Amino acid sequence: MDIREDMELTVDVDRLAYGGKGVARVEGLVVFVSGGLPGATVRAKVTKCKKGFAEAVAVETLSPSPEAVAPPCPHFGVCGGCLWQDLSYEAQLFWKREQVVETLSRLGGLSGLEVAPTVASPRVFAYRNKMEFAFAGRLHLGLHERLRPGRVLDIGQCLLMEPWAGEVLGFVRDTCRETGLAAFDARTNKGVWRHLVLRASEQTGARLAHVITGPARGAGDAAHRLGEALLARFPFLTGFVHSVRRAPTAVAFGERQVLALGADHIEERFGAARLHVSADAFAQTNTQAATALYDVVTRAAGSDARGAAVDCYCGCGGIALNLAPHFETVYGLEADKRAVADAVRSAELSGIGNAVFKAQDAAKGLSELSGISPSVVVLDPPRAGATPEMLAAVLAAAPKKVVYVSCNPATLARDLKALGELYAVVRVTPVDQFPHTAHIEAVAELTLR
Repeated sequence: MDIREDMELTVDVDRLAYGGKGVARVEGLVVFVSGGLPGATVRAKVTKCKKGFAEAVAVETLSPSPEAVAPPCPHFGVCGGCLWQDLSYEAQLFWKREQVVETLSRLGGLSGLEVAPTVASPRVFAYRNKMEFAFAGRLHLGLHERLRPGRVLDIGQCLLMEPWAGEVLGFVRDTCRETGLAAFDARTNKGVWRHLVLRASEQTGARLAHVITGPARGAGDAAHRLGEALLARFPFLTGFVHSVRRAPTAVAFGERQVLALGADHIEERFGAARLHVSADAFAQTNTQAATALYDVVTRAAGSDARGAAVDCYCGCGGIALNLAPHFETVYGLEADKRAVADAVRSAELSGIGNAVFKAQDAAKGLSELSGISPSVVVLDPPRAGATPEMLAAVLAAAPKKVVYVSCNPATLARDLKALGELYAVVRVTPVDQFPHTAHIEAVAELTLR
């Protein structure tokens, strides 16, 4: 069959690929179907044709998947925040494990590994302690659309966070519209509003609103008035922060904090650690599932009362502080100085005195610590994975154990293959931090051969 763009096909979806699309075959050609669930027969419209595969969008379900459920969110299907609200949670856990197994085998040549069942999130809705909403045009505020990611959908309530977030979201959208100021446009470097970030603490109940703008004239005064209006309207907000971002990349991260009304941070407990989390700090966004993740990491790392553990890419210290009771000394390495300042405060809050945090490149820092012969090195890199310099530093340090915490099975496979020069993978444990999405966390435990 000569498959072309805009052609409609009737296909049987077999499985889910990493990234969330269904997988079907038409006369041997792989077709990735957005919105297709395993076991379903769908009518799909072809959107792209490539050498060896095609991409399509499900436009009608002819026979539903036996694992299909009714999605509770009115925005589901248009909003890009969730992909799998229409798939049972048990099936989500199964397919996330399958995707880890398949990716490690295909990209890393790591077949036959022990891959544990996916650790479930204790909550499947209202689980996020942080949500990032984007501004666009004149003036939309919400989440990017699934099929048109360049467009922002005005949503009323996101079921991934507690209902208070929807109240604040609607108020900010209306208030910012009244200013007449447009959203920041990276193409022209003009406009004001960029992101609204909401954070909440399960431990203390604190709630923080963070608005990120471009550097345009008038942004500071408009944000100040917005912050005052927010705190007056919502007494449950414990703080408001305004920061500025000049870089064109659409990342909800402020380069410079301009204003704080009330508290400029929250405190949260993750396992043994009490974390000081600033407005721009990285911290796991599912508090209860993160505690389960840290338990997996702690068990994999083991203990050594006379030895040291090194946490590379430590952020504000969550993993390092959970390891601290099990080692003589724990070192946390992180290039972001603001995150390290949070980690130091977190150690004080947690009453932990054997954690040392250093603001420097993780690979360089590990090389400088090579004289201590660490018992275990923990890697928790961003989606791009560990750098070649980082992997070389680990191989040079040759700790007895390496624990790799990954949010991207593809780069995990690549890096485990590189570490295979000295290390054997004992097991891999997927942990679901993001129900209803295709995101997968996995913890790999490695031992020196």
